[in-house]
Amino acid sequence: LMVGLMYLGLGDSVDHSDIISRTSLLFYVAAFLVFMSVAVLPFFIFERNVFVRERANGWYYVPAYVLATFLMSLPGLFLISLVSTTLVVLPAELNGYWVFLLDLFLSLTVAEAYMAVIASLVPHYIIGIALGAATYGFFMLCEGFLIVRSDIPDYFIWGHYIAFHTYSFRPFMVNEFEPIKHFDSQQFKDGNAVIEFYEMDDKPIWKDMMVLIGYALLLQIIFATILQVYHKGKR
Repeated sequence: LMVGLMYLGLGDSVDHSDIISRTSLLFYVAAFLVFMSVAVLPFFIFERNVFVRERANGWYYVPAYVLATFLMSLPGLFLISLVSTTLVVLPAELNGYWVFLLDLFLSLTVAEAYMAVIASLVPHYIIGIALGAATYGFFMLCEGFLIVRSDIPDYFIWGHYIAFHTYSFRPFMVNEFEPIKHFDSQQFKDGNAVIEFYEMDDKPIWKDMMVLIGYALLLQIIFATILQVYHKGKR
């Protein structure tokens, strides 16, 4: 709500400064809500201890446990995405409500799966939060907002391609700017010019969505593999 009110009525404005406001808003929403997923890491750690004990007793099986926790997380993630989208898109009058909602939902799903992987690896949640925050910070740096893809040094360009933030932020940008046919700006005549400036005109939205779905499934498989191999418990 605070973000929506901060950018109230932004969709009606087409000045050059409003282009900066739109891109900043999209970056903030994507980065902040994904970053907040580190808050769930302690719960994964505490639940891991229960899982190890019950697996040792023969009550928990890895595939069933991972599938159940994944499916149970989806309604909550969708509700967070729905409320956040409504409180941002409608007051700010942004474009593409449903695409925004789907992109945010998939991004949070990937973020939660990534936190599950970290929780299965670290001995203490403080270490996990620090590791998650560090990787998210690096991913945010490489996603294409703070520095465009062609300006990223060769020794860091891999970060652009492996960061799921890249495939989360690009649909937000294309969804918002592609429908805009005119800006009162000498640099950007329309929304497509903004997309081209940020070098996000080469991938359709649906491809980035598929990448996010692939990331979510891959991370769940990695999570299950770690549990299967390293968290067997003792009878």
